[in-house]
Amino acid sequence: MLQSIIKLCNVKISNKNASDFCTACCLGKVHRLPSYASKMTYTKPLELIFCDLWGPAPVELSCGYIYFLTCVDAYSRYTWIYPLKLKSHTLHTFQNFKTMIELLLNHKIISVQTDGGGEFLPFTKYLNDLGITLIFTCPHTHHFTLIFTCPHTHHQNGSVERKHRHVVETGLTLLSHAQMPIKFWDHAFLIATYLINRLPTPVLANKSPFFLLNFQFPDYKFVKSFGCACFPFLRPYNSHKLDFHSKECVFLGYFSHR
Repeated sequence: MLQSIIKLCNVKISNKNASDFCTACCLGKVHRLPSYASKMTYTKPLELIFCDLWGPAPVELSCGYIYFLTCVDAYSRYTWIYPLKLKSHTLHTFQNFKTMIELLLNHKIISVQTDGGGEFLPFTKYLNDLGITLIFTCPHTHHFTLIFTCPHTHHQNGSVERKHRHVVETGLTLLSHAQMPIKFWDHAFLIATYLINRLPTPVLANKSPFFLLNFQFPDYKFVKSFGCACFPFLRPYNSHKLDFHSKECVFLGYFSHR
């Protein structure tokens, strides 16, 4: 543009020092370069686990939960969430998750990717001792062998960030449809995750995360509406013969390890 103005004004200028690079423009106008979707492909479960912590929730539950830890398998996009009371419980919860999922799937976790939040810093020694690669999306100074991505690039951990949004929006929709108070958000988020894992998605060529992880179709006949009335069989717990066999309750979710 400047060259066009100079030519239009018929101003003669030497080309000896001409350069397309301008330091001042870099300092004053630089923007983040565009990000592109990863081309990495995964061939088996647990090759890479994305982790992130959501919270704090503005509404504390009666049991004290205000956070939840999200773990997403890069291969199947299967999601696990765990409500937490404190950020300091993150490592212990992940350790339990690792033990459970490796026994369940008969695979080992190869690498873990997360942001540079303080709750994930204790992961460094734990994972390093196990030979598991830890990838931080924000750099820190450590004495361990880690892989760092660029700082302030939370979108590089976008798989789990988007999963948070999916779970929260689905959970809030379930609460609204059931006309239940927001204090039941933990149950809503857990059942939202349960449903998301069983829904086909274009990301997986219209397969569900459950199918890729278990090589079988989920049982949709088992699915019930969140917040609907349910009548559990209580006769074995009755104190005398004239007690009712059941009582009307509210359905809040499923018992599932996966």
